[in-house]
Amino acid sequence: MPDWFFDVSSKDELDLKIRTEILALENLGRGDEIYGTVHVTSHEESVMEASLVLYLKARGVSVEWILKH
Repeated sequence: MPDWFFDVSSKDELDLKIRTEILALENLGRGDEIYGTVHVTSHEESVMEASLVLYLKARGVSVEWILKH
């Protein structure tokens, strides 16, 4: 299973990474490769509210949150 690792500081940054690194696969005709787990590390709990997270979850992608203190 593919894994993606993102260290972000805001929900906008997370949405950008999801859009450019994961959802871009659809534009390349490789949407069947969008599965697995996204590991998100951040100091901000608000990243959990990124708008594209629900879309990934609806596609069966797991999201693991790692909050730094």
